[in-house]
Amino acid sequence: MDGVLYVVGTPIGNLKDITLRAIEVMKDADLIVAENRERALKLLNHLSIHKPIITINSYNEERRAKSIARQIGSGKSGVLISGAGTPCISDPGGFVVRACYEEGVEVKTVPGPSAATGAISICGLYVDRFFFYGFLPQRPGKKRKALRDLSSFPYPIIFFESPRKLLETLRCVRVEFGNRPVVVVKEMTKIYEQVLRGSVDDLIATLNDIELKGEYLMIVDGMGK
Repeated sequence: MDGVLYVVGTPIGNLKDITLRAIEVMKDADLIVAENRERALKLLNHLSIHKPIITINSYNEERRAKSIARQIGSGKSGVLISGAGTPCISDPGGFVVRACYEEGVEVKTVPGPSAATGAISICGLYVDRFFFYGFLPQRPGKKRKALRDLSSFPYPIIFFESPRKLLETLRCVRVEFGNRPVVVVKEMTKIYEQVLRGSVDDLIATLNDIELKGEYLMIVDGMGK
């Protein structure tokens, strides 16, 4: 047997968002390849599923990918999950998927929650196309350059950002993009989910007065056509 790898989308916050097919595939799997062991165990225990877990991250994935692919290629069924959402999008997994193809392992998708499309659906901007960027560079100079290169893009752009860097990033957006409409989504699908909308200046003023905690996603409107 050639084995099969299922790339499975998992909840981004609310565990009830898991799909029926994802549960079925994980129950039938021989092993789980996960970005974060603790988060994987939380999800699996919630579903009363007990499987061996192999952890990968940005530091070890490339080195471990071939061995994981060979293990699955021996006729096993593997499931690849990220810490939250869909693997391989601003998350590890790409090296494992590629190695599986190289070893003749069939790769299948089990679609599920996505922070990017979830946020787009509730942002209130006009969106027929958008650009997903993910995490910006951490160094201010490189961050400003990345934003400058995107400043003339005509469609909304999605960024992930940590609470520690959110205000700094918004100030960089103000410099490079001007005072455009922006949407910040906090703790999507969780108890304290919140959507903040306004101009860049509005959101800087709002967020400057509160303690920033949790997970944030930011959508900056495009320049327009």
